Amino acid sequence: MPMAELEQVFRRYDANGDGKISAEELASVLRALGAPLGPGEVRRMMDEMDSDRDGFVDLSEFAAFHCGPTPAHGGKGGDAKDQEAASEAELREAFRMYDADSNGKISARELHRVLRQLGDKCSVADCSRMIRSVDADGDGCVNFDEFKKMMGGGGGRR
Repeated sequence: MPMAELEQVFRRYDANGDGKISAEELASVLRALGAPLGPGEVRRMMDEMDSDRDGFVDLSEFAAFHCGPTPAHGGKGGDAKDQEAASEAELREAFRMYDADSNGKISARELHRVLRQLGDKCSVADCSRMIRSVDADGDGCVNFDEFKKMMGGGGGRR
């Protein structure tokens, strides 16, 4: 994901604009997305992202988490196949949050619902335009391959 997009996502999480994401801010966004939050889930996610252990996730930690662990970001690098599998699993989880009816496709209405929950003021028509920009098969929805391509994970049709 390009850094500009990461910064935009980061700002959505950083509700108070202080340049860092707290556990409360993370939980708020996840709840708005309808993510099931089990006991300790937010803490586990914070622990995974908060490499300097200050209790917050700053932009560099957020970027390192979303771009995969690298030696430059305090990670071990890991096996490329393991990282790819983990990334695919994260993308599938994100896709499921958008795909409210679990039909394997994200419609404009489903996209609109999630974006509204995140505070975006877009219309369903705006969401339809967004979908058209990545809808490789022309069905008016975003399937997982299109979602993966849109999120920078490759795949999809060219």
